[in-house]
Amino acid sequence: MDTAVIRHATPADGPAVRAFVFATLRAYGIEPEPEGLDADVMCFGQGDGGAAEFVAEIGGRAVGSVQLSSREDGRAHLSKFFVDAAVRGRGLGRLLLARAVAEARACGYRQVELETRTAYEAAVHLYEATGWQRGTDLPAGSGPDRTYMLDLAGDAKAGEVG
Repeated sequence: MDTAVIRHATPADGPAVRAFVFATLRAYGIEPEPEGLDADVMCFGQGDGGAAEFVAEIGGRAVGSVQLSSREDGRAHLSKFFVDAAVRGRGLGRLLLARAVAEARACGYRQVELETRTAYEAAVHLYEATGWQRGTDLPAGSGPDRTYMLDLAGDAKAGEVG
């Protein structure tokens, strides 16, 4: 079994990332919106807008993704956190989340925020197990329905997934 590597995304990763992100959405009964909510996945790997993008790679193929974008007031936004169904359960989500949190910390962000769906039970469990605090619920029918925040200021261990 090949070892996973977490690395910066490149434009060549885009097709694989789109494939597993869209397959995941469809598995949850969600039709992808390439020109709407999922527009950022259409240019994944290009670092548009200064986003830090990472992939989990196994055997030369991207099988997981995460994106970290700057927000105002020292905050970052985490998005496009997905792992290909074929390799779930191997800790890749933990590795990707840890890399994104480490990047946020290295960039001096004081807080990381994200929006997710209650249906993504494994991701929700991972956030809660690693110290993310549940924020305001979002209106039903608008896509994501839940928010989480991780305060990085003053807590060197916040977000550790070890």
